[in-house]
Amino acid sequence: MAPTIDLPDGLHPSSLIGVLIFIADLIAVIQLINSDRSLSAKILWSLLIFLFPIIGLIIYLLYTHNERRRLRYISIP
Repeated sequence: MAPTIDLPDGLHPSSLIGVLIFIADLIAVIQLINSDRSLSAKILWSLLIFLFPIIGLIIYLLYTHNERRRLRYISIP
C-alpha cells in the first residue's frame, strides 16, 4: 500500500502543485518586469505566462536562457 500524507481538510495535493506553479509564474513575471524588454514584449510574455501557466513558463525560461547566452557573446564594436 502506498504511503499517505495527512493534509488539512480541503487541501489536496493537486492544489499544492497549482500554488507552486502560480508562485513560479509570479517570479517569472517579476523578473520580466525588471528586464530591459519593451513594454509590448513584457505584456506579450506576461499574457503567455498567465494564459498558459506551465507551457508559457517553460517557453519563457528556455527563450530567456538562450537570449542571455547569445548576449554574452556579442562582439564589442
